[in-house]
Amino acid sequence: MSPRRSLSPGRLRALAAAALATAVSCGGGQTRLNLFSTDWSDDEGASIGRIYDRVGRAPAPPGADVAIAVVGNASRIVGMRLSEPGASKWTFAHALDGRPVIAGGVVVASGSGEVFALQAATGGVLWRRPTGGLPLLGAGDDGAITVMAFRSAGGVGSVLLAVGRDGQVVRQIETPKALGTPAVLGHLGFVPWAGQYVSVIDLANGDEAARVTVRQETSRAWTQSGALWFGENGFIRFDEHIRDASKGKASTVTVPARELPGMPRVAPPGDEPMPAAANALDKTREYAKPMATPSGAALEDGRWYGTYFRIVMGFDAEHDKLAWVHMQDADIVGGAAAGGGLVLCDERGHIAELDAKTGSVVATLDLGEPVESCVVNVDSLRVPGAAAAAKPLAAQLADAVRAEEPQLVIAQKLLLRELATSEDEVATSALVDAASDPRTSPDLLPAARDALANRRNGAAAMEAALGRHYDFLKDVLRSPPVGPMADALGAMKDKAAAPLLIAHLFDPADTDDDVKRAAAALALIAEDDVAPALRQWFGMYRATAANDDIAAAVVSIADALVIMDDKPGIAQVEAAEADAATVPYARERLAPVLASRPPPAPAPDPEPKKK
Repeated sequence: MSPRRSLSPGRLRALAAAALATAVSCGGGQTRLNLFSTDWSDDEGASIGRIYDRVGRAPAPPGADVAIAVVGNASRIVGMRLSEPGASKWTFAHALDGRPVIAGGVVVASGSGEVFALQAATGGVLWRRPTGGLPLLGAGDDGAITVMAFRSAGGVGSVLLAVGRDGQVVRQIETPKALGTPAVLGHLGFVPWAGQYVSVIDLANGDEAARVTVRQETSRAWTQSGALWFGENGFIRFDEHIRDASKGKASTVTVPARELPGMPRVAPPGDEPMPAAANALDKTREYAKPMATPSGAALEDGRWYGTYFRIVMGFDAEHDKLAWVHMQDADIVGGAAAGGGLVLCDERGHIAELDAKTGSVVATLDLGEPVESCVVNVDSLRVPGAAAAAKPLAAQLADAVRAEEPQLVIAQKLLLRELATSEDEVATSALVDAASDPRTSPDLLPAARDALANRRNGAAAMEAALGRHYDFLKDVLRSPPVGPMADALGAMKDKAAAPLLIAHLFDPADTDDDVKRAAAALALIAEDDVAPALRQWFGMYRATAANDDIAAAVVSIADALVIMDDKPGIAQVEAAEADAATVPYARERLAPVLASRPPPAPAPDPEPKKK
């Protein structure tokens, strides 16, 4: 018996390629032509126009509405139909080396040196083929043929493989080009590559029947809701306008550009294999569903969606504004936009259907166990309308901002800005709570205080908050945000807040900055009934102010007394201005305050004496 020898990496790659070649020898044709050559002149849409006339007018076969998850340390696939409430799940045991792909009504996955196809609805095996361990990139299916793209051994180039329902290879094409995720329609393979081309391969003979140049990053082709689409972060419809794609006139719709945490994408590149386990990129995603319209293409329901771990945001595409916010109980690892809403799968294996208009949960399913990744495919499924009235957007934002999770802070900063622009008084209450709660992240606290200072409504909520003071025994562990609320109440000329602000002038738990801002507000809103308290505070601190903030408060209180024309108070300010014991910062500024006093009104003319 000869000793075993280790194989070189080159020998291993050769064996991997041979495995696919062996698969071809069991049926079908092998093509080793350089079909995807860049030495090509744009035919101005002539060839792709002929293809559209041939197969584009008939609707694409429907796809499955399913959720497919990887579980058991990438050893099993679990699936469940979405269109049937209470539907039972199915399980298929098989080692996986990447994420399963849903193509039409088929689930395609690879592992243990083979690729296999399952019925998406039941998990039943359709066929298996050896691959030599090549990574699966993506797949398309039209109900009769499954076309798959693999990365070549060594990571350079690609292999395109078409397999019939009987498991026989229809076509194999090897190329040094990096191919994207293909689609199938009418026995033709639509294969994106180089980010800008889609080649149409006649699977009967392996020829390139057409090619189109698209003017948007494109690494994916797929069928959905009866139409064929190309794209990656946008959607290009295969319709009568596709012949003008090279001129930038194809039917195209994109997700509006907007600042979102994590720089999410609508879809990962279709020319890169997806790992079996979800990662941060899966948890920070955008979702949208294209729909065919008489004029071309649009976003279904005028909505698109963004996720950040367990925060979900729904956006109004027409008005470019946030429409709702939903908090899932666990991190979201997969999903798909649907007619009427959004379907999401979280890492616990829970599936939620959210209403497009409100973000309300209208249906749930359970895969029954935690998942490592989840792929959701939606074709004809439509999410029913909201089951119950949803919270106002401001309340939804408040819930999201108050969530105590450090990993959410980046998204919470964005949502806090949205909250600050809301004119709903609920937003004011939420900002007060965020700025008062000791559990609020230190990263959010400055933004919450700034937003609160700029509010111009919600005075009642601020007054209620000012009625609270730090009290360890009563579990009030943080003073209310006195300074920001003083700024807002002063700008609103809310005179009812004056006694509450004065109480905080005397509260040793308040910061010096809070005292300074409260005094500045009192100069705008104080009335005669609070003059005695102002005189008392002025007398206590005009000679003992420990820093410039407190000294500035002394000047503001003097200003309030002068504005009110409080005679005892003015006399007190005049005495302080003349007293060397008054702190220099305040004393230097009291003279201008006194000088601003309006001149006394002229005495009325005496009534003329009657003759």
